[in-house]
Amino acid sequence: MIHSMSGGILSEYGTYTFVKVKFDGDERPYWYVCDFDVREGDRVQAPFGAGGTKEACVLRVEQNVSGQVAPIPIKRAKKLLRKL
Repeated sequence: MIHSMSGGILSEYGTYTFVKVKFDGDERPYWYVCDFDVREGDRVQAPFGAGGTKEACVLRVEQNVSGQVAPIPIKRAKKLLRKL
């Protein structure tokens, strides 16, 4: 446990849905937070780069993930924009 007087930051305690996507033409997967219903194989629109967006394919969906064990830091996670 990190004591608040030591300057540590406690993790988020909420639960989230994380979605792993792959952009067309890019082999590297990316993780996003999602607040709508999505399944593996769905096409989605996601933020990419500095203010841009791209279409991507959903590879994996992980529901009810605690902020303490998230695949990426919650504060840096971007949200999927919409399902196509």
